[in-house]
Amino acid sequence: MKHLLHLPLPAMLLLTILSAPSSVSAQTRAKKESTAGQTTVSGLIIPRDDNGLYVRTRDGQYEIEWNDHTQVALMVNTRQLKRLKGRTLSFAVHSSTQVLTYQLPKGPITGIVTTRGGRRTDQALEVARAENWIPERGLRLRFGEPPIPGQLPTAENPSFIGTWNPDTTPRTLTIGTTAYEISLKKGGQSKALLFGVITTRDCRPFVNRATILGIRKGDVIVANEIHVLPIGDQAALDVPGLPRYLFIGDSISGNYTRGLRDALKGTFNLHHPPTNCGPSKSGKTNIVEWLGAYRQPRRGWDVISFNFGHWDAGNDKTSYQSNLEAVIAELEKTAAKLIWVTTCPVPDGFPPAGELTSQGKAPRRTSGVMRKYLNPWAMEVIRRHPKITVCDQWTFVRDQKDDLYSKWWAGKNVHFRGEEAAAFGRLLADHVRRVAR
Repeated sequence: MKHLLHLPLPAMLLLTILSAPSSVSAQTRAKKESTAGQTTVSGLIIPRDDNGLYVRTRDGQYEIEWNDHTQVALMVNTRQLKRLKGRTLSFAVHSSTQVLTYQLPKGPITGIVTTRGGRRTDQALEVARAENWIPERGLRLRFGEPPIPGQLPTAENPSFIGTWNPDTTPRTLTIGTTAYEISLKKGGQSKALLFGVITTRDCRPFVNRATILGIRKGDVIVANEIHVLPIGDQAALDVPGLPRYLFIGDSISGNYTRGLRDALKGTFNLHHPPTNCGPSKSGKTNIVEWLGAYRQPRRGWDVISFNFGHWDAGNDKTSYQSNLEAVIAELEKTAAKLIWVTTCPVPDGFPPAGELTSQGKAPRRTSGVMRKYLNPWAMEVIRRHPKITVCDQWTFVRDQKDDLYSKWWAGKNVHFRGEEAAAFGRLLADHVRRVAR
């Protein structure tokens, strides 16, 4: 079924290894199996033709095909299921103003939650019977097909299978005559797979990330399942003729997003990866996808700023610097003007930073850890790349310790709000304008 969008969407693919490959029997599909010859690859989607695509990774490019047996599922955070209105699912794209809308098929919905088997299955059954509750981790929903007979998990098939009802609060999974609450009431986040909502026609190029689970046949990987995680197409919002700027960072970059966008409004097309970019290890793993199809017309980058620091507060020097070098190697391929953003301090409300651990790791999120370890380690790397300029947010905060950031320095929260955050955005915007001249 085609999905509806408020804005154009070259869909993002995320194919995971959480699900078993497809089979003829719906009952068999509910099981978690392993199949000899399975291959998993992850990387950037490159267009091929109507019967497949290419996946480009840091290690090479893979040719992917699908066939009539390939199953395709929409992947969503289970929190987004709360936004269902009737059979319409809408959710905002992370780090974007786009809102995506999907029309779900009518009819009964089969819900499947597969346990890990053995003792985990026994424990899950005990919880279900004692609390009338099933955690929705790994939830698979099947739309537009005959219901699968319901069951509680067994040793042969360790799955809860029932009729899923999104209209109750909380949502329920009815097995036999019992309606079990299905939620994450004890905390955390999880993804759900919605089968029967989209098709291979929605597997379009210019996406951020893809992981394919399939069978290798010669030089081609035939996909068994395709799990599509939509993130929208920020390029669709670009103003033609304006330079394109990508800013990479963790939640601190989210703090100053509004100030940065306001300061550069009308002069740059601004983009952020559709996620909290987290630690440098995540940057090394995902940078190819975050950069997107920059070799394609109108998708290149003119300026890129980047930072990794707070999430690496317990990392060691060798790993941190190696990750940064891997990120920079990919950034330099874009020919964009590159800006390293120093990591902001940890306020004095935290314990003072001590010495490195016996494994050479920094003392985690402590006051002074950026000054003593992370920022000097990063600058050793940046100096090896003289074309990279530096926006020094750390010094900016230190120099206004008795002024704008006085209350922040006395607290115990590394994040910034209001004018504290907006000032960061203006500082970085000034730097972007200078290097873009």
